[in-house]
Amino acid sequence: MWLWRPGLMTVKKTLSNCTKPLYRKVHDRTFAFTAAICVAGSLLASPGAWAGESAGAAAGVAAEQVATLEPAFQPLEQTRPADAWLEPAPLEQAHSTTALLEPASPESAQSEPALGIDLAQVKDLASIVDEARKKAQVEYLSEKLGQPRQTLHQYVELAWKEASRREGLAPELLIAIMQKESVFRPKVQNRYGAQGLMQVVRRWHSDKLHKSESLFDPAVNVRVGTDILEEYLESYDGNLWKALAKYSGNSSGYAKTVINESRKLERVADTAAAQVANAPGFFEGDSTENAG
Repeated sequence: MWLWRPGLMTVKKTLSNCTKPLYRKVHDRTFAFTAAICVAGSLLASPGAWAGESAGAAAGVAAEQVATLEPAFQPLEQTRPADAWLEPAPLEQAHSTTALLEPASPESAQSEPALGIDLAQVKDLASIVDEARKKAQVEYLSEKLGQPRQTLHQYVELAWKEASRREGLAPELLIAIMQKESVFRPKVQNRYGAQGLMQVVRRWHSDKLHKSESLFDPAVNVRVGTDILEEYLESYDGNLWKALAKYSGNSSGYAKTVINESRKLERVADTAAAQVANAPGFFEGDSTENAG
């Protein structure tokens, strides 16, 4: 289903494309993960794979890395005869096997980073891409609605923050609901008593609020509105169309409008993320500065 997906970033999409040629070599999910890590290592270690080389070239580098790891993931029956399992291992072999099972010391773990990947750099790059996504969405909404970017930025940030706390919930969906329900007016109230950004009716959802909390508080409203949406999704086994229909009180065309807008927001974000990720030097990080 469209909604229930992990949050994809351009980096992950590119890794997926690069690993496609390796799928035939995959023996199990563990090896698939290793293949993806190899590709990530190639991309981060070789900025040229982004700046001047094709994704296929990066995949070729990864394939060489995978080839060196492939024997380790062969099925057990291929690496040891069946009758060998009945024979006791020599004492020396037993010692070596035990050594493999012992956890590495903290010192050795720190001195040997996995495949040379700088995890701190990966997090920094992901943060840069996410910021580009949010900025593009704010600019799109500001141009469309004629509202100040600073105000819209606050609500886009709230949607992203709230979505990050939920499993598989896209921030674009929350933004689209806010746009449809209130056009990003946090103090609005309709004749039925629905209040705030996501138009929550307090008397129907008092169990999701503290007595001291106000639905005119944007953070509270988005949190409670998201709780309600999750509740409806669960009751309809993840069917987004039915959940949105219930959220709107079965308003005609509501689900289609919200879903279409959320997809527009996602395309806007993807375009911005691609531009940032393909910018020269994006994967070089601080290495070029330190090199001088």
